Amino acid sequence: MRLYPLAYAAGLLPLLSINITYLLAASHGQVPWCFPYLDSCTSISATGRVSPAYYVFKGLMIPAAMVLMAYWLLNARWLKTLGSQHRGWLAALIGLGVLASVGLIFYALMLGAIGPEYRQQRHTGVLAFFGFTFFAQLLITWLAHQIPRLRTRCARRLHSMAILMFADLLLGLANVLIGFTDPALYERVNNAFAWNFTLLLCLHVLVTASLWRATDWRFAFRVDNHQ
Repeated sequence: MRLYPLAYAAGLLPLLSINITYLLAASHGQVPWCFPYLDSCTSISATGRVSPAYYVFKGLMIPAAMVLMAYWLLNARWLKTLGSQHRGWLAALIGLGVLASVGLIFYALMLGAIGPEYRQQRHTGVLAFFGFTFFAQLLITWLAHQIPRLRTRCARRLHSMAILMFADLLLGLANVLIGFTDPALYERVNNAFAWNFTLLLCLHVLVTASLWRATDWRFAFRVDNHQ
């Protein structure tokens, strides 16, 4: 069984979740109509706080987090199958990916709960997702570049992974810098940073999915005929 469809699902489901819930919330007048990736008119959280988008967000995002968890577990196996000898880093990759997925699940579960304590919990969950995902993707990008087979056959895809990581880094640094130097501007643009950071993280997953496809990464069921 070829596994690349799972990786594509891991990249597409979160994107579908936030964009579908935005359109649903905007159509019900709960958030303004705009292009949130540029206009920064609403946060991702605001799109899924009220029914009916609330149920759609949870119904899509929690399964998306579970698919992402499976994606990270399989990534370590994929790299090992391709010849990666960095056992410690592969274990770290699994740990980072699992923690990122748990953060996303926690965030989705807390979304819609009222009260300052729940706001802090949502903030913790989304920071865990963004932070651990970023470092997991940084690690997998480095590990993939260490494999000769990938460098020979998939140089353009590896280059795309590196570009996406560089863009993530620049976006994150710009967000922090604006927050320290101009809080008023930060309040106006912070939502757009979150939308675009999510987009870049999902695009990285989709590039990795194309690598799974290019290397014909498969899962096989076997029966022991000697018993």
